[in-house]
Amino acid sequence: MITSDDVENALRPAYAHIAPLLDAPGAEFYLEQRVKFPSIDGAFGTADLLIRIGRVIDVIDFKFGAGVRVRALTPDGDDDVINAQPLFYAVAARHSLPKFFVGVDKIKLTILQPMSIESDADMVSSVEVTHAELDEFIAVYRVACTEALSDTPRLERGAWCRFCPARPICPAHTAPLLDLAQFATPTPPRTPADKAAYLQALAAGLDLVDAVKDLRTALHEQAKRALENGDQVPGYALSAGRAERHWRDEIVAQVALLSLGFDHDDIIEAEVMRSPKQIELRAKARGLKIPQELIASARSGVSLVRAENVHAPVLGRSETARMFSEALKAFQKGGKV
Repeated sequence: MITSDDVENALRPAYAHIAPLLDAPGAEFYLEQRVKFPSIDGAFGTADLLIRIGRVIDVIDFKFGAGVRVRALTPDGDDDVINAQPLFYAVAARHSLPKFFVGVDKIKLTILQPMSIESDADMVSSVEVTHAELDEFIAVYRVACTEALSDTPRLERGAWCRFCPARPICPAHTAPLLDLAQFATPTPPRTPADKAAYLQALAAGLDLVDAVKDLRTALHEQAKRALENGDQVPGYALSAGRAERHWRDEIVAQVALLSLGFDHDDIIEAEVMRSPKQIELRAKARGLKIPQELIASARSGVSLVRAENVHAPVLGRSETARMFSEALKAFQKGGKV
């Protein structure tokens, strides 16, 4: 669901950037174009937007999530590292759309990220690359794929693991569990000479705990997804979130409460209507009663819980579809009688 905030904070700023490019004389473009990486089976992607103006092509990748800042070019010591994702799209687009790239001598990689957890981050991040750099990336990517698909892939933890579904079974991520099992709580130092070792032990322990938290998050997300898809995770189930009460209609509720004897300050705080719970406390103190028809209740989200702690069971998508199909068949059968 796209809200007005999404339009104002994300869509409109992104469109303001690309509109002049699309409106430029002679501009040609591909939107949401599936492209295949050369000579690697199954390696493909969807380029968000490719725009050609004269001898220049813009490869634009949209990032609409309000997450970690993503840059087209990231400083790394003495060298700058070009983001591999737009590089992949550029190489795959050049391979899949050869006529579109004929005569092009400048390729611009751009990441558009209107929202970020870094409040002062620029929305646009760009870098120009040459055909030679794309050719070099092809060679590097092939080597990486060959190694990754081999019987002895090299494992290395990093920020790139954030969205990897293999974390719960990856030795690079499960190793901290063994280290934590052998970890002994450090004893506060008795002498200044022991302080450095003690502080280092504290840091090591905290690092292990953080690593285990990351593993828990990955397991939690995958178990929830499995249950949503109709699979069984022994001992776990989906439960609807806590019931949250709200006013069915704030204007109607305000008029009704004022007629019952509530003051304006009992109902409104800083130009915002107080919650049902807050006003119920005031009603109790004054011996008043709030009509329940003014209040509605809805559960927030879906949570993964132990089976014995389920308060409001939630069916997975496949189970919901199965029950709907059975109900529809029963209805159709009854309709023929």
